[in-house]
Amino acid sequence: MNFIKILGASGSKAKGMGTTSFQIFKDIIVDAGNVINSLGDEALEINHIFLTHSHSDHISDLPFIIESYFEKRKTPLTIYALKETIDILRNHSFNDLVWPDFTKIKLINSDQDSLIFKEIEINKPIEIDDYKIKAIPAVHIKGACGFVITKNHQGFIISGDTYKNPTLWEEINKNKEIKALLLECSFPDKLTSLAKTTNHLSAELIKEDLVNLKRDDITIFLYHLKPLYTKDIKKDIKKNEILKNGGKILLEGDVIHIDKGTIEHNLISEDKFQEIMKINLALSSETNRDILLDKILALLRKLTGSDAGTLYLKSKDGAKLDFKVIQNDSLKMNKNNLNWEPLSFSLEDGTINNEMVAIVCANEKRIINIKDVYKTTKYIFKGTKDFDKKTGYRSKSMLVIPLINHEDEVMGVLQLINKMDNHKIVDFNKSDEKIIKSLASQAAMSLTNTQLILSLEEFLNAFVSTIAKAIDAKSPYTTDHIGKVEKIALLLAKAINDDKTIYKKIKYNDNDYKQIALAAWMHDIGKISMPDHIIDKATKLEKIFDRIELIEFRFEIIKKDVEIKYLKNEMSKEDYEKEILNLNSHIEFLKATNKGGEFMHDEDILKLKEIAKLKYIKDGKEIPVLNEEELYNLSIKKGTLTREEIDIIRNHAHLSLEMISTLPFPKKYKDVLNIACNHHEKLNGKGYPRGLHANQITLEDRIMIFADVFEALTASQRPYKDAMKLSQAYNILNNLVQKGEIDKDLTEFFFNNEILHKYANEALSPEQIDMK
Repeated sequence: MNFIKILGASGSKAKGMGTTSFQIFKDIIVDAGNVINSLGDEALEINHIFLTHSHSDHISDLPFIIESYFEKRKTPLTIYALKETIDILRNHSFNDLVWPDFTKIKLINSDQDSLIFKEIEINKPIEIDDYKIKAIPAVHIKGACGFVITKNHQGFIISGDTYKNPTLWEEINKNKEIKALLLECSFPDKLTSLAKTTNHLSAELIKEDLVNLKRDDITIFLYHLKPLYTKDIKKDIKKNEILKNGGKILLEGDVIHIDKGTIEHNLISEDKFQEIMKINLALSSETNRDILLDKILALLRKLTGSDAGTLYLKSKDGAKLDFKVIQNDSLKMNKNNLNWEPLSFSLEDGTINNEMVAIVCANEKRIINIKDVYKTTKYIFKGTKDFDKKTGYRSKSMLVIPLINHEDEVMGVLQLINKMDNHKIVDFNKSDEKIIKSLASQAAMSLTNTQLILSLEEFLNAFVSTIAKAIDAKSPYTTDHIGKVEKIALLLAKAINDDKTIYKKIKYNDNDYKQIALAAWMHDIGKISMPDHIIDKATKLEKIFDRIELIEFRFEIIKKDVEIKYLKNEMSKEDYEKEILNLNSHIEFLKATNKGGEFMHDEDILKLKEIAKLKYIKDGKEIPVLNEEELYNLSIKKGTLTREEIDIIRNHAHLSLEMISTLPFPKKYKDVLNIACNHHEKLNGKGYPRGLHANQITLEDRIMIFADVFEALTASQRPYKDAMKLSQAYNILNNLVQKGEIDKDLTEFFFNNEILHKYANEALSPEQIDMK
């Protein structure tokens, strides 16, 4: 197997992050920034360490690797580096001042030195087992290098800390065995000048250097990101399109398989492979979330020999871990969807909750292995101990695992309890941690897929309802129209489903209700293109403002002219007062006409035209008191909208049809288009946008037609009319029934059903409710 295991990939020390270190074989690593924390006791097996340079983030674990397991070591630890780096280690690290000089200390019961420094040279390979490791120069500090590592004619390069380095591209271009490049990227583009000064790389510097790469089959992995700038660096990496052929930003625990060309998170033991594959298949094929959660816990318990376990999911608001599953073989317990108290991420005083192990596991995104929950003082296990006291169980060993998705977000936490071996409770070991870490990623992926199906539907509903609310919010007069239409439509549909009389053969399921609700939220989507001044047109002359004020001002000019004539004795007082009274009467008439109403009579139109003949003097010219456009608007016989504006209003139905027709609804929502877009159709064929006839309009369409009309009639905030009482709405709806526009049976059913008063009591004012 030819692999690279990432023990640490960070460009600096930060919580939960390890500095640079790569394991390329069980006893070979490159750099030693994060070995002990990552490998634990397996660090004992490390015998060969290749160093890229002497900076502390690359050598920090060297003293501990030799000292921590000194008593158990049977083989010397050999450190390979260029002369400058070896000199620094001798003089400033293993010098009997900063740390003991282990090059002078023999292994226990052996005449071998415990630590060996071996100077290497640029371009001269070192062979260890099947590996050839060759140093190449890096552009950083004296003694800095990168490494070309080859096994079985397949290789990769670790760049080391470096600035632009022509040698990298020369090696890759001439050596076809090289399959991957692990390249440092320390700073964001905004700090490129700092990257140059410190001999590091930013994304834009890498992009500039990539012109030297003549191959398109190299996978590029990035590491050494400075934690403070991680978000910015990731954005720059994406912007500059650096990652190639499946490359990624490396994280601690990643394993790159050079021979397979794949990457996984953490390495797993070979003897568990077949069992793990079965678990992967079981998890990937499950789409029911509740069953999936149960499977995740059961399968991972089985793999680790755990007697019990619990599973938490992060709440939607991210503030808690919700208890979802508990399993316990000894107690024969298996419960889902528990309503037990959730675990909060913060304490009552607002500080981070570091008392609960599951919370710490989620916050720090790391596995926590506890030998005995009753003996540890680091965490409070009140819930566990209360459970034990109540059931007689004895919780002891515990492995706590974060479920982390592909976006590096914690989805939940898994707790495995009491690893069993020959009916005895034993500790969870490093092998368990490795296996579970790998499978936790698969479990999180399966859970992500399942939640994605649910969240896509939630997103669709949320998106549509947001658009609907935005449409309603375009005007204060249509606030919540769409929401009320949905409420009326669903009340009707559910009443029809429960009916034992005329609709006894009609049955709806949950999906049918969802489809009607979705259609209700979308029925006015075309209004998103309508001008606000038309939606909000409260008077006939309103545009950005009500132009009746301009007309009033013109009348004031005329009245001033009349007053001047009177003062000049050009007219009598009686004629003056009569003229002023007449002008005031005209303006009051125009103001009343401007408000709109149910109908404007022909004699009013004639009077309006007579008034329009009046003129006022402006700049020495006679100008009509009403211009043609104002006269046209004031002549509207019903309401406040002109024919052209009504056409614009009606066009929203056409636009709704066009917009919704482009949406690829799933099969279960196939009727949303018709239910939403047919709400202005009429049974007599005189509706719009498609002019459908009764036999083309389904019951669900008719429900939406009725809901839309009824809500409009009883709405309390329309600018052109007062809120109607139920009896008035009933009379108008009956009139529409007589004209053949809406469904008679549906209208009578609604007004004779308890849902009428259920809706009225919730949505209408008491003054409107005048029907029993």
